[in-house]
Amino acid sequence: MNSLIVCLPSDVTVYAVRDQLLACGVSVDLRGGRLAVSHGESLAWVEPDLECELEREYEVDELALIQRLIGTWNGFVIDYRTVEVADAVAAAVCERWPCVVDDDDGFIGWGREYLERREGQ
Repeated sequence: MNSLIVCLPSDVTVYAVRDQLLACGVSVDLRGGRLAVSHGESLAWVEPDLECELEREYEVDELALIQRLIGTWNGFVIDYRTVEVADAVAAAVCERWPCVVDDDDGFIGWGREYLERREGQ
C-alpha cells in the first residue's frame, strides 16, 4: 500500500474532513477514528496523525516548509492502492482549506501544485 500525507490547519478534524469529502461527492465512512474512502474501484484509508508521529519523522527543513506554508498543522495519512483515490481526497480538502501534500516521490508543497503535477503525468 502507498501513502500520501496531507497537512491541514490544526483546527481541522477527521470529522471536518469527512464532511468535506461527502460535500464533494466522495463516498466515505468513519470507522474506528479513520475514514474509509471509496472512489471508482478503489479504497483508501485516511487516518489523522493523533500521536504527532509525522512531526518526528520530518527533517527540520521539511517541518519549516510546512509551517511556513500553513502554520500549525495536523497531518492526515492516506493509505491507498491506486493514486486516483488519494488524489480525490487531496482535491476535496484543497477546495476548503490551505493544504500541503507530501507524496512518495519527494514532493512537499501546496496541494494544488501537487494536483497540477499529477494532471500533467
